[in-house]
Amino acid sequence: MVSGNIERLRAVLGAPDLAWLVARLRTRLERDGELIGELTSSKVDVAERAAVARLLGRPVRAGASVSVPLDALDAVLRRRLWPDGLESAVVALTGPYLHPGERRRTKDAWRNAQERLEGIATAHPEASAWVARATRTGALKRNSSDALDAAILAARLAALADAVPVEPDSLAVLAGRLFADAHALDADRPLGRLAVGLVAALGALGPTDATGAHLRRAAWACVGVVVDELSSSVLTVGLPGGSGSPTARALAALSVEGQPALLTYRQVAGDDIGTVPRLVYVCENPAIVAAAADRLGASAPPLVCLDGQPGAAAVRLLRRLVNGGAALAYHGDFDGGGAAIARTLARHVPWQPWRFEAADYLAAVGSITGLTSFTGAIGATEWDPALAESLESHRLRVEEEALVETLLADLAAFAAVEAPTAP
Repeated sequence: MVSGNIERLRAVLGAPDLAWLVARLRTRLERDGELIGELTSSKVDVAERAAVARLLGRPVRAGASVSVPLDALDAVLRRRLWPDGLESAVVALTGPYLHPGERRRTKDAWRNAQERLEGIATAHPEASAWVARATRTGALKRNSSDALDAAILAARLAALADAVPVEPDSLAVLAGRLFADAHALDADRPLGRLAVGLVAALGALGPTDATGAHLRRAAWACVGVVVDELSSSVLTVGLPGGSGSPTARALAALSVEGQPALLTYRQVAGDDIGTVPRLVYVCENPAIVAAAADRLGASAPPLVCLDGQPGAAAVRLLRRLVNGGAALAYHGDFDGGGAAIARTLARHVPWQPWRFEAADYLAAVGSITGLTSFTGAIGATEWDPALAESLESHRLRVEEEALVETLLADLAAFAAVEAPTAP
C-alpha cells in the first residue's frame, strides 16, 4: 500500500528532466535491493542538474556532473512528497521489482528444475533427444506458472520415466498410482502434454505420421498404458479359442477358417481366450500374419503380431498365454529398432529367439541383395550378444518381410508335426 499523491509524485520525481535519475535508481534497486550511498552521473545536461537541485532544495552547482546523496533524497521525499520514502516512490513510478536475493533464489529454483529434467536423460539415455528438445524449447517454463511448479513438473516426469514400461494398465490408474490424481496425465494437463513425448522416446516409438489423439494413444501404448480399452489392439492368427466367452468362441471360429483376429485390450483383459497352446510364435510385422493366413489357412499355428513396439493389448495377451503355460518364440526386424522392440518385449514376457540370432542375420546379409543401411544405436541383444556385434559390423537392415518364406516354412513345419489344439 502506498501513501502520498501519486499524480504529484509523477509531476515532480517523474518529470522528464529526472527520468535519468529514476532509471538509475531502478537499476540500483534491482542490482542491490536497496538505495543507499550516493548516485553520481557525468552525463547530465544543465536542465537535468537544475532539476536535481530543485528536488533537493539546493543551489545548482557548476560542473558537468551531479551527485545525489540518496539518504538526503529519501528524507526530502518523506517530508515533502512521498511519506513512504525513496524506494516506495521508485516502485510507484516504475512498478514492482524482484529483490536480488529473490532473483537468485528464483534462478536457483529454475536451475534445480532443469537439473531434474536433465537427470531423466542420465537415468534413461533413450530419452536424451527428448530432454534436449524440451530444454531447447523451454518446455518447463511454457508449462509452469513458476520455478517451484516447474521443479514439481520435472520431478513428476522423472518419476514417470522410472515407472514405465508398466504391466498393461489404464492411464487413469497409472496417474492415480504415481501422483494420487487420476487426471494428472490427461491430455489437457501440463504433465500429460509433456509426458506423451517422453513416453514415446522411452518406448522407442518409431517415426510416425500420426498426430494428436492417434499419436498420444500410440505413445502410451508402447510403454504398456491404455488410453482407452478399445484403442489398443493386437493382431493374431491360429489361436485355438474355445467354447467359453464370446472372444474365445470368435477365436475358434476364425481359426477354423484360417482368418486373422484383431483383439482389443478390453477383450484380452476381460474375456476368456480359450485353450492356451504350448508354443506361440510372435512376429513384429502384420505382413507375416497376412502371409500365414493366406498360405497356411486353418493349419496356421498360433501367431501374434506386435506391429512395432508391444502395445498394451499385445502385452496383456502374451502374458495371459505365458501364465497359461505357453512358450513364446519371437522374430523381428534386424536393425536397431528391432533390437529395441525385442528388449521391450523381454521386460514384459520371457521369449526365445525364432531365427533372430547372429547366424540368422549373417545368413540373410549374405543371401539378400539390395539391403539398405540403418543408423542409430543398436543396444544390447541379451538373447544373443553376437547379434549386436554383427549388426554393428554390417549396419544393413533386414526387414522381417524379406524373410517371410523362411518364417512360413517354420510355421508350416510346426503345423505338420503338431496339429493345433482342438478348441
